Amino acid sequence: MKYYFIILVVSIAFFTSCDGKERAYKSNDEKINDSNLSQSYFEQVNYIPENSFKQEIDTILGNGFHVKIKTYTDLNNNVTFTKTQDTFKNIDHYRNFKYDLFIEKDGKVIYNESFDKEKANKLLGYKNDFPEESPYHNFNDLAVLKSIEVDDEPKLKDKVLIDIVYAIPESNRYAVHTLFINEDGKTNVVHVEIN
Repeated sequence: MKYYFIILVVSIAFFTSCDGKERAYKSNDEKINDSNLSQSYFEQVNYIPENSFKQEIDTILGNGFHVKIKTYTDLNNNVTFTKTQDTFKNIDHYRNFKYDLFIEKDGKVIYNESFDKEKANKLLGYKNDFPEESPYHNFNDLAVLKSIEVDDEPKLKDKVLIDIVYAIPESNRYAVHTLFINEDGKTNVVHVEIN
């Protein structure tokens, strides 16, 4: 009986001395680094849109133009935003889009172009050297296509208007452009609104 009492006292002393004091003074990052968990356990990776996306618009305007716009995700090109809260990392990949514009009038093709991010940057005038105070700063790198649509302006008989909106994800920054294409296939871009 005497040995049971000694074993009980030693056990109580042992368990009360291992109360995790040294672990209490460590930061969350140190505790995670000491654990055997994989770093990917603490990351959440999202792709937006998650799957491939394709949309086609085929319309004949009142002024005789036949317009086709095909928009589809560029699975190899995206804009990445990373947020870290405590030890968890949230990585959002916003996919860029490619689009094809096909315009004909009276059976004659007047415009047929395909655009990726780089070619769209040239068309819309986005470049690397905008100063930080410019509303277009970083649009060439961070903006993704939000919408592209035909503007059916009934007053225009010899032009097609395409409205193009680019926006920087996770911000309130956007830019609205109108692409004018005349009967000869000549283009002009007007910056309508920027925020």
